[in-house]
Amino acid sequence: MQQKRDLPVNQEQQKETIERLVERVQAGEMSAFSALYEHYVEKVYRYFYFKTSQEEAFDLTENVFLRVWENIRQYQRKADSSFAAWLFRVAHNLLVDHYRVQKPNLELDERHPDQRLDNSPVLLAERSLSRRSLKVALGQLKENYREVLTLSFLNGLSNEEVARVLNRSEGTLRVLKFRALRELKKILEEMGIKYQ
Repeated sequence: MQQKRDLPVNQEQQKETIERLVERVQAGEMSAFSALYEHYVEKVYRYFYFKTSQEEAFDLTENVFLRVWENIRQYQRKADSSFAAWLFRVAHNLLVDHYRVQKPNLELDERHPDQRLDNSPVLLAERSLSRRSLKVALGQLKENYREVLTLSFLNGLSNEEVARVLNRSEGTLRVLKFRALRELKKILEEMGIKYQ
């Protein structure tokens, strides 16, 4: 994770540093790919974690970076886009392919306890939203809502980048994000989690 600390904090500088790393990877420099991997691996894993099982998230993350390595020469820098948007487009496409192959499991897994706060005194006392609770809440959202929130808030992509990943206009994305947040708030309240 050392590479993460070496990247500039300023978003524009960071974007420029990433683009230079991509150019070095396109020239065949393996160490530059390693730096890209270190910078994005947790974000890509987090993208999959809230949509699949932990094991599937690991496998899909690995496959994303394999596809990126195989196709990085196809990436072209554009003023209105970023490598992050291209990377998450690859992740999005891989997830769509994954869902096509998988059949949804609608059975309730008895190994997973009820995540409602009224059934957990520890969570009630802390009044915090744990990773597991967030995953449960996100799992109840429609896929397009879950996608927007994951890309925007868990992976920190800008509206422009999320719009590019999902192939939507920014105006449509803003409406979708508003509706997704409203629905998530409703689900969290039903779980007993209140926030302001």
